Amino acid sequence: MPPDFPTYSPKFIPLTGADCFLRAFDGETRRYNGASHLSQLVLRLGTGFDSEAFRDALHSAARAQPILRAPIRRRFFFGEPAYYTGRATRAPLPRVRVHELSERPKSEDGVLQLPECAVAEINSPFAIRRGELLCADVLRYAGGAQGCDLVLTWIHMLFDGSGSEHFLRWLDACQRGATAWTELPEGDRSARPDLRGIPNSWSERGRMAREWRQAMQQLGEKPLRSLAGPLRRERQALRYETTTLSPELSARVAARANEKAGFLTPVLFYMAAALRAHDAVFRARGSDPGSYVVPLPVNLRPKGESSALFRTRVSILWFHVPAEAVRDFDGLVYLLRAQRRASIQQKLVEKGVAAMEFTRFAPRRFYARMARHSLRGELASCLFAYTGEFAPGLDHFFGAAIENGYHAPSVTPSPGSSAVMSFFRGSLNATHVYQRGVLSAEERALFRKQLLDDLTDLPHAGAQLHDAPR
Repeated sequence: MPPDFPTYSPKFIPLTGADCFLRAFDGETRRYNGASHLSQLVLRLGTGFDSEAFRDALHSAARAQPILRAPIRRRFFFGEPAYYTGRATRAPLPRVRVHELSERPKSEDGVLQLPECAVAEINSPFAIRRGELLCADVLRYAGGAQGCDLVLTWIHMLFDGSGSEHFLRWLDACQRGATAWTELPEGDRSARPDLRGIPNSWSERGRMAREWRQAMQQLGEKPLRSLAGPLRRERQALRYETTTLSPELSARVAARANEKAGFLTPVLFYMAAALRAHDAVFRARGSDPGSYVVPLPVNLRPKGESSALFRTRVSILWFHVPAEAVRDFDGLVYLLRAQRRASIQQKLVEKGVAAMEFTRFAPRRFYARMARHSLRGELASCLFAYTGEFAPGLDHFFGAAIENGYHAPSVTPSPGSSAVMSFFRGSLNATHVYQRGVLSAEERALFRKQLLDDLTDLPHAGAQLHDAPR
């Protein structure tokens, strides 16, 4: 069994099993004319943002924490992939670009699309073997008089969604002098991830990995289709649209989520709405989706402890829904709740961790081949994430008030469409990420209408959207 490093090694930090999983799909995306497996975080800021102070802070962080620019490579030839922190000083510091734009973009019909320069990075390959892991774009409007947008783009192995929000708070605390650049939360001080509930013996991990593999194979027993179809080879050109609901509508949505899915699992309500939005497009096309297979990230950070910033700290639960079950919203939520309970009882969260940790040394294509073989060429019907409250407690950032904040993760060629939702100060943000050419403008409008109808249980909910925080 690999040694357990109590602190960061001066030369390398091994990837988590989930990191290795993402590294495989980074390579898989590139094979099919895509970019790296990246994610973006968007902060809509008021006036007063100090871009030079932000650049200096990001560079100070990278100097103090070499993982921010460490080359990611496999150790030796058959060893585990790792961040080569000992070579980080040879890599450039994270780049920060400032774009001067004449006017701040406004939402049209309740939907906001950022300028092309904001999404350009998410469609660009990152040289992870040379330590290119993180960058930022500042979109300054009317010389800063209309505020700005800060778009942080990173390789998804560096942070997961929660980690990126913790990173913002940590960066802000360091800038204010509340925390030293060399200080990290307890969860980041170990080179190994938290593996509570995962046995130490290789035989036990192997048994859990096999059982997880068997569960994966069962997902593909009935064929599935994504809106993009398998193995698309068009050059990646992701875009995303964000819809922000008013606090009044958002409160209604949150109440419905608690009523339908339960206070502890509101994510299943939002997942049901996202599934039905994709299903509406399938029905409009007259296409048969077969069945829906959707992965759901599960945060593994222990509650009540300081939260780790770096590396992926998630497992995955997989849901399988027959196409006919999607038509009834309440029945769909009930089915998702039943599948979640069964997955927890079968310990599929832990088995997923064991499988990813067990196959840490496997070639990258092993992961993709396993998924595609099980799901007959597809990777999922669609992607979905619900991240709850966005960066709670963070109201200002480098001199500017935060007016809104949300995530925009990249999506692989299959399925080509993703929905991610979160709240910011009582307003729900719903972001639809899609590959250009996968959905027409009319289909995206239908997607949005179905989503809002299910979230709010109100006809024409889009007419009640507000534009204040955008």
